[in-house]
Amino acid sequence: AILEMAGARFTALAVSGLLICGSLNTITMKVAFSMKGTNLDGHQEVFQKPWFITFIMFVAMSSSLLFDKSMWRRKNGLQESLIDASPDAGNYARSVTWGYKVRMVSIPAVFDILATGLCSMGFLYIPASVWQLLRGAEMVFAALFAVIFLQRELFLYHWLGVGLCTCGIILVGMASVWGSGAQADDGSGGGGDVHLLLLGMGLALGGQVVQAAQVIAEEWLLTEVDLPGLQIVGFEGVWGGLIMMAFVWPLLFWLPGTDHGHLEDEREAFSMVQSNAALTTMIALYTFSCATYNMAGIAVTGALSAVHRVMLEAFRTSIVWIFGLSVHYFVDPNSPFGEAWTPYSWIEVCGFMVLMLGQAVYGEMIRLPCCTYPVGAMQPSNMASPGALRNLASPLPPARKQEANPETWASPLPSRAANP
Repeated sequence: AILEMAGARFTALAVSGLLICGSLNTITMKVAFSMKGTNLDGHQEVFQKPWFITFIMFVAMSSSLLFDKSMWRRKNGLQESLIDASPDAGNYARSVTWGYKVRMVSIPAVFDILATGLCSMGFLYIPASVWQLLRGAEMVFAALFAVIFLQRELFLYHWLGVGLCTCGIILVGMASVWGSGAQADDGSGGGGDVHLLLLGMGLALGGQVVQAAQVIAEEWLLTEVDLPGLQIVGFEGVWGGLIMMAFVWPLLFWLPGTDHGHLEDEREAFSMVQSNAALTTMIALYTFSCATYNMAGIAVTGALSAVHRVMLEAFRTSIVWIFGLSVHYFVDPNSPFGEAWTPYSWIEVCGFMVLMLGQAVYGEMIRLPCCTYPVGAMQPSNMASPGALRNLASPLPPARKQEANPETWASPLPSRAANP
């Protein structure tokens, strides 16, 4: 009983960490993008460095390796430390070395660089709550890609969930555009350029497309990577940081843009962070929250049901939105990370509820009488993939052990339920 109580308290603590740090990730990033620092020319400018923030995210992820005891535990011989010697593994599985598995984690790192960079660029132009809600689009794109590339079968309830999520995202986008226009018309402040708003939403949705593609790539390429969760997150952070320094930063410097003639100049980013103690603190807080969120997610991955995950995402979005409203109405109405309540905000609330409903239907938390549900154990996953760890579960429809016989399908109505 004591062990059960300790386990329950640890799970509750980890879930609290997920909720608090997940919200802090969004809030600290938005606040950092509104702060100023001194550039190399000695002038003050706003810290709009989305790719630098992407690099900081990978630094936070790499810190997970420090807490993985198996990384530092002494092994009996080099062969055992480099080769997966699981007694249940076949000859081919035993030939897959630990080094090979670590190198394969570089694949999702490439996807994550592009996805996070696009989302961070979009975050410059849209409110934090809208950005948070648009993250729900990953499930929609992942489901479509699963049908096209993995030949997964979607049932009617899957399509209804996808449709509801799509409607919710459209409502959120419409409310944001109309609300921004209304603020600009009445001169109340906070209304931005609608074209930049649309650009921001487009970039954020583009990031969700890449993240959905990452999940598909993991299903194809990472079937043999069965590293512990901390190592997967940690080595993805190491690979992401190295790839950014070796390839992405030089490319950003070479491409023309508005950052002193470059798309983004990381030398300016370091100068601005060093010149402003408050900005340095905000970056440090973002790093801490990212690292804590990853480790808390790994700790409770097996303990959370689909209901818990949807509730966590709903609470996280609510915290971000309430924070923006509080800043606008109680701190500074002209603050760049505050959000005003517009006549169209109720549409955004409706979009939020429809989005959560779609995720609940898609994940079989809400069973509709008009739909047929498959019976059968889901095929076990060989790894806790980076995409699954980011969502606390894979957004793909599960691959089930099914037979062609319709009797293996089940209805939510007891009178129509088939025998397993």
